[in-house]
Amino acid sequence: MKRGGRLDGILTLLFMLLAIGAVVCYFAVNDNPVVYLTLGCVAVVLRIVHYIMRFF
Repeated sequence: MKRGGRLDGILTLLFMLLAIGAVVCYFAVNDNPVVYLTLGCVAVVLRIVHYIMRFF
């Protein structure tokens, strides 16, 4: 995958949406930490997969 390609942009956008969703859930859902932890972990795993796809 090359930098600036269509898939690169889609994965970056998806990561950004998941990260913003995790922050919003952190402040909106105080009684259930599972929601924002799940969104945050999925965002981080997606970003790691994105970098692996880009460099290998």
